[in-house]
Amino acid sequence: MADSVEERAHWRSVLKAFDGYMQYHLSANHARRMAFLSLPKESKTLYEELGYREKLDAVDEGIRRNAEFIDEMIADPVFADMLADPGPEAEQSDDAAPNSHLHSHDHAGGPSHSHSQPHTHTHSQSHTHSHSLPQPHAHSHSQPHPQAHSHTTTPTPTSSSSPRPRSSQGENDLAQDKVRSTLRSFVRDWSVEGASERKACYDPCLEALERHFRVVPGGRDRGEVKVLVPGCGLGRLAMEIAARGFASQGNEFSTYMLLASHFVLNQTTRANSHFIHPFLHSFSNHPSTLHLLRRVGIPDVCPSDVLGEGRGGAFSLVAGDFEEVYGPEHWEAGTPAEGDEEGQGQRGRWGGVVTCFFMDCARNVLNYLRIIHTLLEDGGIWINIGPLLWHFENAPTNSAKGEGSIELSLDEVKDLARIVGFEIHDEKSVATTYTGIPESMLRHEYQAAFWTATKRKVKD
Repeated sequence: MADSVEERAHWRSVLKAFDGYMQYHLSANHARRMAFLSLPKESKTLYEELGYREKLDAVDEGIRRNAEFIDEMIADPVFADMLADPGPEAEQSDDAAPNSHLHSHDHAGGPSHSHSQPHTHTHSQSHTHSHSLPQPHAHSHSQPHPQAHSHTTTPTPTSSSSPRPRSSQGENDLAQDKVRSTLRSFVRDWSVEGASERKACYDPCLEALERHFRVVPGGRDRGEVKVLVPGCGLGRLAMEIAARGFASQGNEFSTYMLLASHFVLNQTTRANSHFIHPFLHSFSNHPSTLHLLRRVGIPDVCPSDVLGEGRGGAFSLVAGDFEEVYGPEHWEAGTPAEGDEEGQGQRGRWGGVVTCFFMDCARNVLNYLRIIHTLLEDGGIWINIGPLLWHFENAPTNSAKGEGSIELSLDEVKDLARIVGFEIHDEKSVATTYTGIPESMLRHEYQAAFWTATKRKVKD
């Protein structure tokens, strides 16, 4: 599955983070219990009358239920040897993961699979989703602070400057933050509770795509129109695009996100087959204990019910850094990349690119704009929605290519897009949260920028 020592060490660190979820969070809740037990008797009695002791016990049980879900999620035989003792191999954190392409597998929502390549898994069902498994350091939509969506991205070992040293405890804290973020991402993409965020963010993109391709140019049918979704997270938007008949491909970089999407797309066989308690990790800003302990069913729809048995268009997921998978080295014919089995090159091959909470993942947004422009066919559409929370602002390291972070205002991003060769249309602001907690007493809302943009045709 992972060919190098570094890749295996990275996989092991991520899987161990998931595996260590229960111990970490039971320990955190135990600290609350000890604070309660250390109170004077009179105070403790009053809290007991409120049911605080039972609340702590219920949180313990919710953590155990989450751990059971996580155990099932990582129980795929593909990952079985990754939790084994590495022996003399050096353990490696998420920061030190190599920047290379990993694991391509096709899936169709079914639980069975057969290995057709050293790191390729084919799930036999009539509808095939090619799903490349995770790329090491990642754009993970984590939320360490409630005011910010965070595609947590960490430096590669080839960065031009050294990362700040972190304690093993600090690394574990960061890893568990990503695990919690993954649970919240299940809510956003695959639960009834996430419907309002999907309606705010995904519906405008889907509607714009349908409008643009109401009549497909060149006499093609919709299934011949390729649509790319970079930073696709747990894959719901990319799946919804395929459900509308397009040939949809998601691209994701986070190992945490891709492990989770692999599970929900490959292993779930019916709606609401699993339940999680995603909101119990912080006791702050809950209007009631019932809200803290809320149980969420996932998935709200089963992917195989949406795309199985020939329904919808082709659907694939490719792991890797957007700039590496779709960048200049793969533009021309004869330079095959993940998801480009025919080796025809990526230039002008895509009818649409949909970026949702993605553009601010760039160190140098000009690279993203040039890639998107090059991928699109003449007249192709780029649909964007998201804020500008530049994820590498104040980052201590440069990229592997030596690039630091360039942060632009919204007007500057749009001006740069026009210079690259886009005509921008349908601009509006969309109020939305990102993995927000429903009914929380604290709400952080983005005024996300939405637009459509067409690739200007080159004059002869």
